[in-house]
Amino acid sequence: MTSPHPPAPPTLQAVLFDMDGTLVDTEQLWWDTVAEAAERLGHVLVEADRPDVLGRPVAHTAGFLAARSGAPAAEIAAALHRAFAERVRTRVVPLPGALALLGALRDEGVPTALVTASPREVAETVVAALAEAGHGGFTVTVTADDTALTKPNPDPYLAACRALRVPPAACVAVEDTPTGVASAEAAGCQVLAVPSAVRIDPAPGRTVLGSLEEATPDRLRALVSDAPAPRFLVPVLTTRRARAGQPFTARVSGLVRGAARPVTFVAADRPDWLTVHADGTLSGTPSPLPGPDTAVPVAVAKVTAVDAHGATAHLTVRIPVVAADAPALDRVRVMSWNLWLGGAPVDGHRDKQLAVLLAADVDVVGLQETAVHAAPELADALGWFHHSAGENLAILSRHPVVETLGDPRVGFYGAAGARIRLDEHPDGTPHEMVLWTAHLNHTPYGPYDACFDGLRAPELADRERESGRVRQIGEILARMAPDLAAADRTPVLLVGDFNAPSHLDWTAGAAPLHGGLGPVDWPVSRAVEGAGLRDSYREAHPDPVTDPGTTWSPVHPRHEDGSGRPEPQDRIDFVLHAGDRLTVLDSTTLATGRIDPRPRVAANDWPSDHAAVVTTFRYA
Repeated sequence: MTSPHPPAPPTLQAVLFDMDGTLVDTEQLWWDTVAEAAERLGHVLVEADRPDVLGRPVAHTAGFLAARSGAPAAEIAAALHRAFAERVRTRVVPLPGALALLGALRDEGVPTALVTASPREVAETVVAALAEAGHGGFTVTVTADDTALTKPNPDPYLAACRALRVPPAACVAVEDTPTGVASAEAAGCQVLAVPSAVRIDPAPGRTVLGSLEEATPDRLRALVSDAPAPRFLVPVLTTRRARAGQPFTARVSGLVRGAARPVTFVAADRPDWLTVHADGTLSGTPSPLPGPDTAVPVAVAKVTAVDAHGATAHLTVRIPVVAADAPALDRVRVMSWNLWLGGAPVDGHRDKQLAVLLAADVDVVGLQETAVHAAPELADALGWFHHSAGENLAILSRHPVVETLGDPRVGFYGAAGARIRLDEHPDGTPHEMVLWTAHLNHTPYGPYDACFDGLRAPELADRERESGRVRQIGEILARMAPDLAAADRTPVLLVGDFNAPSHLDWTAGAAPLHGGLGPVDWPVSRAVEGAGLRDSYREAHPDPVTDPGTTWSPVHPRHEDGSGRPEPQDRIDFVLHAGDRLTVLDSTTLATGRIDPRPRVAANDWPSDHAAVVTTFRYA
């Protein structure tokens, strides 16, 4: 919702330009500089290194090389500075459309700033090169030497706005990398993205063009004057429950989209015990509310977000409140979800992921394929807790993560765990659970071996061992052994994408669903069963014929090799549990909204190639 009387549209007051890869073609020069330095240090750059090289400050890249070579980062940084400055001095080239846009803005009296993560020495070399090509200079220049924190933090763009004496919401930042876009958006600028090496998706407040040749002063003005009104991702939010007499906090700022920064939060309608802070934090110590003995009283706050233009959005926040002596939380909803390369194949994937999580009303989520950034970004938006391990595995929780388990540097495949405090008992003792999230190797894939190649049960077991999955699950269960030994006291869950079917599904009766083959004693599912873990979906739905519970794959009706063969549909994602304190109340697979098959997935509502699994437990 927006204000019924919005203020007059704002006007463009300045344009803030990134330098490397945006105005001048220095991305390749920087890559070549780093590649040459890396080679001297015994490391060969590969495509996977791009996030640590492009769009990053020199100190970050120097630290990246130092970690791989053992050489001092300060010496590497100094060498990179010198080598890059020399390359820029002799080879810098303005990008198409850059000089024309800068000249048009100068002719119309629009101030410009250069905002770069490069050091001042390099920036001055580039400015001199642009001057030789006909550019008259920038009103303000902000370099890596001018702020304590550089991109992706907002500090450089905020510094430029202060120097120009203009509000960020009245400025357009022109960027070419996700790092720079994050910096500008965090500062509250409208963004024009012209991607150089890494894909950038359009978003509210962000326009993506193929080249600066498509940009004009009028188009930049429109980005500010047509800035979207703020909105909350959901109209109503229910928080984790609060206990009378104990401090409570929640946060709603991450759920606002389309707002011109800064955004402030107020609440005219709220319970007396709750304070709504300007930064979107809600805090206070509740008192019991009146209500039926059979119901949990709910405190309601009407929160308003007000952006830099004065436009508003509204959110109803519902806070369940229990008495100080109420029993500990007795329901918990657990999800397992493979995010599919962080969600990158689907446009607007982060907001779509948030919409899924909010609609599912889950408490704890085990994630796979997080692409490093998904979990912290989702946790920040939700105001939740998280634990990330390696580049691929993470746990999201509405409730506090009090201990992390497993190797924090785990590779793409493996497992990560966390102890989660769901509540406290009236006597103050913790009410906890342990959750592990796992991802096992994807090839060779058993259903292909069975349905495409006609392998029989003994051969399939051999192939499972060849895949490494049997070894991987054995190592994971060994790490979990202390938790499993205490599962009757503190429940233990193992969720994840196992890339392997279950013997509970490949029965004789279900053979028609699996190329006519069954039963098959799949070793991974047998291993977890042998460790005392129970399959929550099969507890809720014992018959694999009437309830196959397919999770692979909502976007693969046909095999992707172009043969036209139907893709084997199977259940390879699981929510498993151990201990006698959890009882399965319900379990379902989840894949909602528009789901077009590959390769036409960019507009899908469901931002994954897996269905998720959601199980509701009673916690005794």
